Amino acid sequence: MSEQENEFKKSSDKNPKEEGENLEKLPAEIEELLPPQLRRVVQATLSMQRISSSPFVSPIQEKINEQHISRILDIVEKDDERAFYDTQSARKYTLITIVIFLLFFGGLTVFLVSKNVALYQDILKIIIIFGGGFGSGFGYKGYLDRKNK
Repeated sequence: MSEQENEFKKSSDKNPKEEGENLEKLPAEIEELLPPQLRRVVQATLSMQRISSSPFVSPIQEKINEQHISRILDIVEKDDERAFYDTQSARKYTLITIVIFLLFFGGLTVFLVSKNVALYQDILKIIIIFGGGFGSGFGYKGYLDRKNK
């Protein structure tokens, strides 16, 4: 082995506490050259570097194990299933609402066209106006949502 590799091995064998102490102490030749104020700044910087180089491990991270991870994955899987069932039921209710509206409109058409055409036309105008206002409200809201993004 070369001399540099031996020095590297010796320096890597030191424990972190010794390395931290060495970081706080300045070499003698540099310490003599620096004024006292600058020496304090350099020592503080080296001290901060020693603190930040130590790995910070949260106590929660130490307590997490495989059982916790698998439990979290199970919870996420159940949440995905619930979201799927919720979407499915929302689609069913939307379909049922549309079918009820079409049956109402069909029954209204069959019943009123043969009895009173003027009343049917007035009701049809009101439904179209309501639907147009409802649709334009959704359109305007969608426009505002896209604009605010």
